[in-house]
Amino acid sequence: MSEPTQLWGGRFKSGPSEALANLSRSHPSYFRLYREDLAGSRAHASELKRAGVLDEAEFATIRETLDDIETDVATGNEKPIAADEDIHTFLERLLMQRLGVLGGKLRAGRSRNDQTSNNTRLYLRRMARELSRGIIEIELALISQASRHTETVMPGFTHLQPAQPVVLGHHLMAHAQSLLRDLERFEDFDRRFDRSPLGAAALAGSGIACRPDLSAVELGYAAACENSIDAVSARDHVAEFLFICSLVTISLSRLAEEICIWSSKQFSWVRLHDSYSTGSSIMPQKKNPDIAELTRGMSGTLIGNIAGFLATMKAMPLAYNRDLAEDKRALFESIDVLELILPAFAGMVETLEFDVAKLREEAPRGFTLATEVADWLVSQNVPFAQAHDITGAVVRYCEERGHDLAGLSEEDLPRIDARLGAAVLKAITLEGALASRTGFGSTSPARVREQIERFTGALEARKVFAESTLNLPGRISTSENARGVR
Repeated sequence: MSEPTQLWGGRFKSGPSEALANLSRSHPSYFRLYREDLAGSRAHASELKRAGVLDEAEFATIRETLDDIETDVATGNEKPIAADEDIHTFLERLLMQRLGVLGGKLRAGRSRNDQTSNNTRLYLRRMARELSRGIIEIELALISQASRHTETVMPGFTHLQPAQPVVLGHHLMAHAQSLLRDLERFEDFDRRFDRSPLGAAALAGSGIACRPDLSAVELGYAAACENSIDAVSARDHVAEFLFICSLVTISLSRLAEEICIWSSKQFSWVRLHDSYSTGSSIMPQKKNPDIAELTRGMSGTLIGNIAGFLATMKAMPLAYNRDLAEDKRALFESIDVLELILPAFAGMVETLEFDVAKLREEAPRGFTLATEVADWLVSQNVPFAQAHDITGAVVRYCEERGHDLAGLSEEDLPRIDARLGAAVLKAITLEGALASRTGFGSTSPARVREQIERFTGALEARKVFAESTLNLPGRISTSENARGVR
């Protein structure tokens, strides 16, 4: 039996037109929220028992049936039909098919408004943990690479121009630090929206389900939402989640851009593993950084999703409006894109092979050691403003003669400025430049190793959140497939 269930219509003389039904029907991807909807139904059944709407036997029967429905949907034995307007009608149809009139009792005291808000919050709290686990895999790959290259020197850039030599591990850890903040943002998000909207009903609260505080605890929240109107109409949790997702892809896109550059023949700083790169259909010699390029391109999709959703929200009156259903379109696409990107990106980073000799060869090119000349002059009590001018003269002198700083001789120095002594030549070495950067967070190998150690500890703290589970009624957990039925 697969007769459709409709949750509204008593005051209408006719049913919806085909055009309206097609427009109103949820996209198939929205049915992935079945676990969250069933968790909310279990908690609501507890509310109805407290209110005396359900007796103990009815409560037990409904809870057991909800468990059976979850099993059947998860295994594919029950699927939505075309007439199921949304996840709520789909699951209520199954409940009423199995329990008849008793199944219809569960609708008392709640609305699709608080149901959908609750479903989305539970889902996003779950996905914050799942996506964090994917990001952590990239972090571990970055730590692994950085640990192997705490002594590897490379040219550092500003304005995409050679600037100063740095340690490769230090450069990679800069990307890791950015992603760590994204992990922290997911945790902050989870704390901020650890409030249950269930019990808000349509907007004014429920005259039947009067203990949303208890439902909140059963659903794994710290408390219920303070305001029932805000509970059903707020979507800043959606906007914030989309923002974090877009920041993650921006963090990845910046590294992706560098991998594209570094792996080019013109640079040849890094080699991509065959299993994480592709070839050309016409040029047999090609080895393309597709994962990096796709990540860079898909970041634009996620940026577009947050921009588009903010435009949807900007003039939305309180309380619930159907426009809010657009939140799921943006959310699911962003989450699905990230779930594709994260494992591929982690594998690409883990298998990168850097050409250590070439990086060292190019590290001093472009006068990257010029700052060492200025610093040496300051150590000789020359004011930095003057030291800057003298160093500029050194660079100009070398350029006019077609060589780098390595081409300077003791005889050249007094011709440029009398304050330049022979000892300056010992200062303009890669080892000297790196060793002198001993401040906290700097690029000397010792400081980079310390940074990696501190970072590993910080990442362990993030793992605690990523591997945690929500204390939800029933079987929902963060380890289950997030997408559910399609």
